[in-house]
Amino acid sequence: MGWLLLRKSPRTAHNWIVLLGLVVGLWYLSTWLGIVLSLVVRGAAFAFLVFLATYLAIHELWQQRNHLAKLTAPIKQRRLGHIIILLSVCLFPFCRFSVLSQALLWFSILVGIALSSWGVSFFKKYLHLTFLVLLGVHPTPNYFIESLSRSVNYHKSLEQLMAWSSSLSLQAIGQSATSTHNIIYLGTGAIQVEWGCTGTDMAITMAVTSLLLGLFFKQSWLQTVGLVILGITLAFVLNVPRIMLLALANSFWGKESFEFWHGAWGGQIFSTILFTIYYYVVKNIFSEHFTKSSV
Repeated sequence: MGWLLLRKSPRTAHNWIVLLGLVVGLWYLSTWLGIVLSLVVRGAAFAFLVFLATYLAIHELWQQRNHLAKLTAPIKQRRLGHIIILLSVCLFPFCRFSVLSQALLWFSILVGIALSSWGVSFFKKYLHLTFLVLLGVHPTPNYFIESLSRSVNYHKSLEQLMAWSSSLSLQAIGQSATSTHNIIYLGTGAIQVEWGCTGTDMAITMAVTSLLLGLFFKQSWLQTVGLVILGITLAFVLNVPRIMLLALANSFWGKESFEFWHGAWGGQIFSTILFTIYYYVVKNIFSEHFTKSSV
């Protein structure tokens, strides 16, 4: 992207301002890479999605390089872009205390670069590209959605729904389980369904996976929304057996068994099952559309 912007006239004031913004991007890159690589080591699925979103954004920019080279921002839009870049660059050294603040400033720099180089028409034509950049700019973008969901779900309605659904499912297989609020009682034990057990994190992961899949295979927005709904539905539905298993492990199989299924290994096993089922469902439903897109 930097080469695309600077190759024509590296000595103009515009390109020096763009270069200054890109230098800040290199400064932020070390933080971004450090967090993403630590997530990869822990087996977090979202790290791969962040890499994929970043790759798709860069790939799309490269494919459109000839068209973008013909775009010129109006004077007022160029000046506004310069102000955004310079203001963000000046604030960046003082906002190193938070990854979120760094990510927001880096994104505003990218917005300023696009606005000053190509104008508002870039955002109108490449809205999906802007979204990919926004998705990839923070190493853990699900943090934003989780924070929003927590603020909306302050009555713990989702936790209570998951506890109730899981207790009913346990009753269906012959277990004398009951639920009160977000607590499941089974035998002599009880488990409390908190935010991390609601399946929301996996639902977010599946939604982003579906969205990227739709963009990668160039599906229509209707088909992409269908993929997103499918991913979210599967994540929440399959989270019920996971809570059931945790309740059984806590009540009958001992502490070590509960900690295994509640920990990283148990989470990875359920994630693998979820992605496997998702793959085969998508393959059967959308195989014809994907085949057409790849031709």
